[in-house]
Amino acid sequence: MSELDQSKKYFEDFSEGFVFEYQVPGLSVEEITDFALQYDPQPFHLDETAASETHFGGLVASGFQTQLKCFGPFCREVLLNSGSVGAPGIDNLKWLRPWFPNVLLEVSAKLIRKRVSSKLTGLGYINFELEALADGAPLLTMEWAVIMLTRGTPSID
Repeated sequence: MSELDQSKKYFEDFSEGFVFEYQVPGLSVEEITDFALQYDPQPFHLDETAASETHFGGLVASGFQTQLKCFGPFCREVLLNSGSVGAPGIDNLKWLRPWFPNVLLEVSAKLIRKRVSSKLTGLGYINFELEALADGAPLLTMEWAVIMLTRGTPSID
């Protein structure tokens, strides 16, 4: 364990009403198909012609790729400079609409509740709700809890 890092945000530093807003650039056709080849090789993620014949009407990003692209900035900008020590899972994940190539996403992650652990000293749970909008309409929503060190608890390295 290392010394307490005073520049990090800990459980107590996240208050009700905390919101982190950012944009996720649209994906190119190549980015969508490269991801699909490796992780989600369904025709509507791989081939523009085949995708045009589906209910989507064109190539769309995998929901998993959408989730990862939306979570990445939150992780880099919020969690990496915090007392985050993991997460117990995702409570709710919805892919509400497809993400088409070159469409910018407007994303917000807001704190919806927090509580100190009743079993583990020095830890709390912060629940966040993430919403991604494409052209002003919801495209993805996700709720999850982050396990966070309380101030004064040494970091886990």
